[in-house]
Amino acid sequence: MRCAGVVLASWILAVSLPASAHAETLCRDFNAMDDTAKSAAVQEAAAGGNAVAQISPRDAVALAEAMCRVRTGETVLQVLNSKS
Repeated sequence: MRCAGVVLASWILAVSLPASAHAETLCRDFNAMDDTAKSAAVQEAAAGGNAVAQISPRDAVALAEAMCRVRTGETVLQVLNSKS
């Protein structure tokens, strides 16, 4: 019975805690995120040294949104670092 309680508690925590946003998130997942999660992903890219994200986080989110519509198989960091 104790084991069942631990399993249930673990499952509840896994379901109730939102997934963290990372700069390594695939664009297809980024497209489905809310604005707060998108901003967090861009902030992580800025912390990793991305110049666009460091200069203007709001513009970096807009850029990532636009580029991720087309490049769904790449990560947020890859599209922010791309030259074209």
